[in-house]
Amino acid sequence: MKNIVLTGFMGSGKTAVSKALAKKLKWKIEDTDRIIVKKAKMPITAIFRKYGEAHFRGLETKAAEAVSKKKNRVVATGGGIVGKAANIRALKKNGIIIFLKNTFKTSKKRLKGKTDRPLFKDLKKAKALFLKRQKLYRKAADITVVTDKKTVKQVVETIIRKLKI
Repeated sequence: MKNIVLTGFMGSGKTAVSKALAKKLKWKIEDTDRIIVKKAKMPITAIFRKYGEAHFRGLETKAAEAVSKKKNRVVATGGGIVGKAANIRALKKNGIIIFLKNTFKTSKKRLKGKTDRPLFKDLKKAKALFLKRQKLYRKAADITVVTDKKTVKQVVETIIRKLKI
């Protein structure tokens, strides 16, 4: 079967849902951010600080290409992966893209107190980024699942039902 690729803004539940979904399906999990951290041998915040966002986005494209060569994986992506058409093309080669949709208010609530999100430090900029990316998530998605006020288990059940697996 094709990979199940989760996209969405920071705080949409990609990491938590990917873990639960992979466990339920007995599939392996891939996380593009973890692939980048492992290859770069430094945290994402350090990559942004030392090399900038453009460099990080290049690493992200390589991670998207790498996971697209695998099968039966649940893939959690970084929130900005939809910013490059090449990433979406790579992920769609062997994946079904699911947009985990939520409100900005939900992201803000879920990310409160987290310090590992360099693009969420300034709330005004984060909100503008959220609004800008919504169109990209919708365009890339094969399936959309709303995560507001839902448990991880409910989101996983919805994904399985929509995929008919």
